[in-house]
Amino acid sequence: MSNNRMRALIYHGVKDVRVEDRPIPDCGPDDVIVRTVRASICGSDLTAYLHGGENMNILPGHEFGHEVVGFVWKAGERVTGVQEGDRVFVEPAQAVLDPMEANMACAFSQYMKVNHACVGKNLYLLPDALSYEDAVLIEPLSVSTHAKNRAAVKPEEKALVCGSGPIGLGVAAALLAQGNRSVAVVDRDAHRLRCAQSMGAHPILSTDNDLENLKEQLEHYFGVTENTNHRVRFGEGGDVDITENRVLDVDAVFDCVGIPAFVDEFLRHAKQYARLCDIAVHRTETPVRFHEVMSTQCALMGSRGYEPADIEEVICNLRDKKIDPAKMISHHFPLEQAPEAFAVAADPAKAVKVVLHME
Repeated sequence: MSNNRMRALIYHGVKDVRVEDRPIPDCGPDDVIVRTVRASICGSDLTAYLHGGENMNILPGHEFGHEVVGFVWKAGERVTGVQEGDRVFVEPAQAVLDPMEANMACAFSQYMKVNHACVGKNLYLLPDALSYEDAVLIEPLSVSTHAKNRAAVKPEEKALVCGSGPIGLGVAAALLAQGNRSVAVVDRDAHRLRCAQSMGAHPILSTDNDLENLKEQLEHYFGVTENTNHRVRFGEGGDVDITENRVLDVDAVFDCVGIPAFVDEFLRHAKQYARLCDIAVHRTETPVRFHEVMSTQCALMGSRGYEPADIEEVICNLRDKKIDPAKMISHHFPLEQAPEAFAVAADPAKAVKVVLHME
């Protein structure tokens, strides 16, 4: 291969990704070219792979990927704060010219361009003690950590994570890293729940159409408490029924799956001032009984992306070994086997997080 060529994974359509030769991007005076070392496959990448990339802003014929670490291969003459050879994490939404194209930040290419490179904005230096193997999950862990911070969970509080995919596991990891000891993860997938258990979370296996069993498991782990205020229920004909409830003793619930039933069950069993943080994409409308929001003073909030403080928190947690990414990474593949890697990643019964080696 000539000096100005590289290998890159190209998206062509549903279940069609190919490793091809592409030119190494040019480096402008304000830009940095990063030689990628590790990249991981995100749920948005898999959505494009399985269903089409239009809604993910992943277009046919383009390089893609956005979870990546590597080192500075070339730096423009006006760039400050980094130099060639520095090991870095790339913040994808800030590395591209249009944040809407973050999913095409070229993480699955051997070289990627960071436009208008700026440390603390789109480049973050990796501590010497942090390996590429561990640093590759900085991006998804930042999404999860942002959710934890959005819900303002204190170390002494109890938390329930609904869903043990990479983001749900990341939320559990972020909570455990800050010292929370009452953290449960509920899912229907026993394999992924074993990952949650290995991290230190309490696994709760849920089965279809058995909410009573799920309720019993949750009450056994978290306990119950009495609401300090009365709960208002509206009956048929507009009758008002004011009752006192014994409810689940959980302070924060994280919806990482987007199932409307979780929202409904939260409202039925929320204690005073509990928070529901949604990180999932709900594809159907979900009704909300606002009289229960009022009577429990609970909070419903969303979480999307991350902020610099979340990234810094993740880097510190990884550096200090408070989070072990190896418990989340199920498979490693070389770049040339990326099509096989995507096929494995698309099967949740086999894979949790799949990493590509870009050398």
